[in-house]
Amino acid sequence: MTIAMRSAMALQGCRTTSIYCRLACPAGKRMKPENRVYFSSHEEARASGYRACKVCKPDGQDVEPETFFVSSYDSPLGTYTLVSSHMGVICMEPAEEAGTCLIRWKRDGICLQRGGGYNSALAREIDAYFAGKLRQFTVPLDLRGTVFQLQVWEVLCSIPYGVTRSYREVAQALGNPKATRAVGQAIGSNPVSIVVPCHRVIGSDGRLTGYGGGLNRKKALLNLEAAALPSVAV
Repeated sequence: MTIAMRSAMALQGCRTTSIYCRLACPAGKRMKPENRVYFSSHEEARASGYRACKVCKPDGQDVEPETFFVSSYDSPLGTYTLVSSHMGVICMEPAEEAGTCLIRWKRDGICLQRGGGYNSALAREIDAYFAGKLRQFTVPLDLRGTVFQLQVWEVLCSIPYGVTRSYREVAQALGNPKATRAVGQAIGSNPVSIVVPCHRVIGSDGRLTGYGGGLNRKKALLNLEAAALPSVAV
């Protein structure tokens, strides 16, 4: 799975050229993933030894708003709202919970467009997942959050299909076993249900705990994976 993880309002830089640019810069889109790095501000980029791109002029005002592509997906667990950018999937949330994000994006000047982006690719993989035929997603992700949230979501993506981890184990994987509460908050803020498998995180005593889509959905997802595991080829 290709995962672009970055903080909100971030800039991207190229390690080989030491140039930073806007996320939508044409030159930046040609960057190899392994050479891409993200910065939360112009100051951070310059402090790291990077210089501004002369094509998109990232230190100036934004020329055009970013576009997010929005679709609906009907699943066995209800309707989800799918949102993606030109780089990957940004959000997959139950339709009843996605409205807040859509309102915030509109307020922030994001252009919302029906269909397009990576939504169709995501829908095909989710279809295969619910059919018990897919255990590893390959659709690119464009995750946006704080540095800590991104670290937690990256750990979630490493939890194997059909396996569960406790909040403490996730904190330990981050090298900070005392951060259980903060880990729980970051998991609760996960914007991409199922693909970033926060449903695989349970209490230390084995009980199912809070889940944005509701505990019934969490239980159903875990049961689906447990039932499909023996018949899915590695």
